[in-house]
Amino acid sequence: MHITADDLTGALRERGMRITAARRAICAVVARSHDEHLDAPTIHARVAAELETPVDQSTVYRTLDALEEIGLLSHTHLGHRPAVYHLSEEATHQHFVCDVCGTTVAVPGSAIDDWAAAIRDRTGFVVDPSHFALSGTCASCAATHD
Repeated sequence: MHITADDLTGALRERGMRITAARRAICAVVARSHDEHLDAPTIHARVAAELETPVDQSTVYRTLDALEEIGLLSHTHLGHRPAVYHLSEEATHQHFVCDVCGTTVAVPGSAIDDWAAAIRDRTGFVVDPSHFALSGTCASCAATHD
């Protein structure tokens, strides 16, 4: 099932939020970008371009926060860059960011299940790796720096 802009605006409305042109545009940008990981400044820029009018950045952040609290959106931190957002309909995945070239690789969450289980078994700590990216060196950069 694909989360649509109407799903997002409907959830905001149910939460008691007024559906303004800016919020409608934010929901449309997020819904259309289901295969991307966008940061708030990029979402803000796309909304402003779509509406051809200034949009307050705080409206973007408040709307993204509300959608995340509802459970329709999640965010992750990719290194030292701003948090990126994606629809919660996406399969759980982990991000790896190359320290050399900045490439981001998304891998299924199941790819690190054994690693997370080993940490839990050894320390009792239950890891939530989805919130932050793991850094290292991508295959291409590793090949050129060996």
